Amino acid sequence: MDNKKSKKRLKTVDIIGIVLILIGTGTVFVANDSPYHNIFQLVLAFGLVVNIFSWRTRKKARKSTIKNSTLILILLFSSFSLMAQDYSKQIEAFTNSFADKNTEALQPYMSDSLHFGKILAANTPAIMKNIVTNLPKLNSMVIIESEVGKAKVAYDFVGLGKSESFIYFDDTGKITRIKLVEDLINQEAEARRQQKVPLPTPGALGDKYSATKVEFSAKDGLIISGELYEIDKNKPVILLLHQAGYNRIEYSDIAPKLNELGYNCLTIDLRSGGTFAGKPNITNAKALEKGLQPEMIDAQQDITAAINYLNKKYNKEVILWGSSFSSSLALLEGANNKKVKAIIGFSPGDYFGDTKPSLTAVFSKIKKPYFVTSSRSESEVLTELIGSSKLEKNQQQFIPESSGLHGSRVLWTGQKYAEEYWKALKKFLVAIR
Repeated sequence: MDNKKSKKRLKTVDIIGIVLILIGTGTVFVANDSPYHNIFQLVLAFGLVVNIFSWRTRKKARKSTIKNSTLILILLFSSFSLMAQDYSKQIEAFTNSFADKNTEALQPYMSDSLHFGKILAANTPAIMKNIVTNLPKLNSMVIIESEVGKAKVAYDFVGLGKSESFIYFDDTGKITRIKLVEDLINQEAEARRQQKVPLPTPGALGDKYSATKVEFSAKDGLIISGELYEIDKNKPVILLLHQAGYNRIEYSDIAPKLNELGYNCLTIDLRSGGTFAGKPNITNAKALEKGLQPEMIDAQQDITAAINYLNKKYNKEVILWGSSFSSSLALLEGANNKKVKAIIGFSPGDYFGDTKPSLTAVFSKIKKPYFVTSSRSESEVLTELIGSSKLEKNQQQFIPESSGLHGSRVLWTGQKYAEEYWKALKKFLVAIR
C-alpha cells in the first residue's frame, strides 16, 4: 500500500515538474530585460530540480525515467535554441547608431536584403543614414516582446513621444525588415500627397519667361531632358536640380523669378525621380527603358553632363543649385569641378552611406562660395556636417526663423516661409555676381 502511495506521489511530482518546465519555457516569449523573464527562468530551473529529485527517488521505473528525461532534454534544447535568438545586441547597435548619428554600429546587423517597400535594397544604407541622422534624439529603445525572427520594440523620441513597432530578423540574426522606417517613409509619402503646401505656380512671370526643351547625353549614353530659361547669353547661369521623387517642375515658378533677377536657368530631369505635379520625369522613363538603375547616386553623371552643356553653351562657370539629395550631389560635384562657380544647397545631408564621402569632408575642404540652408528642424544636423570648418568669403549656412520646409519647394509662390529664404538667397547671389 505504501509502495502504491509512493508511486502515486512520484507520479504527481513528475507531472508537477513537467508542468513547471513547460511554464518555464515561456521565458523565450518575453524580453530579456522584462521582470517576467527572470521569473520564467526560475520556474524552469525549479521544474528541473523537481524532475531530478523524482529521477533520483524512483528506482523501479527506469523506463519512465528515460521517457521523462528525454522529454526534459527535448524541452531544454528547444528552449535554449529559442533563447539563443537574443536580439539585444541588435537593439543596442540601433540605439548607438541614433546616439552617434551614423550607422557604423548597426551595419554588421543589416541584411543585404533589407529594403523598404518598393525602394531598392541598394538605397537602404542611405535611407538608414538619413533616419538615424535626422530623427530627433532617441530617449530609449527597448524590446517588449520577442520570438524567433521578430521583436516588438518600444521607441521614445524627443518631440515624437512613445511608439511601438516590429523589427524582423533572419536565421543569422541580421535585420531584414524595420517596420518603424517603413511607417516613416509611408507617412512622408502620405504627407506629400496631402500637404497643404501649394504646387509651383509660375503665374505672370511664367508667361513672361518661357522655357525651351533641351537634351544632351550623360557619360553612359542616357539622354538627359531639361528646360532652358534663357534671357541673355551674357548673363550668369544657374543649373537647378530637383529632389527625390520629383522632376524639373520643382522649379517651374523659381526659374522665372531667377530670370527676373537676371539669371539664365536650366532645370533638368535627373534619372532618379518620378511623376510630380502631373508631369513625368522624362529622363527617369528613358533610364528605365534602357534597363538602367535610376539610383540617386547615379544622378551625379547627369549633373556633370549638364554642367558641361552649360559651360560649352555660355562659356562661363555655372552656379550649381540642388534640393535634398541633389544638393548633396551638387556639393560633391561642385567642390572639385572647375566649371562650377558657386553652390546652393537646400537640405543637403549624408544620403549615400559609404558610397560617397561624408559632407563633413567636403565642407572642410571646399573653397568656393556656397549657400546652404534647410528647414529649422534640419539645421542642427547641417551645422554638425559643416562642423568647425573655417568659412571662407561668401560661404554661409542660413537658418530660418520660421519652421521652413525640406528642399527648394520652400521658395514656391504662395509658400508662407518663402520670403525670408528669398531675402537671404538674393544677398548671396548679389555677393557672388
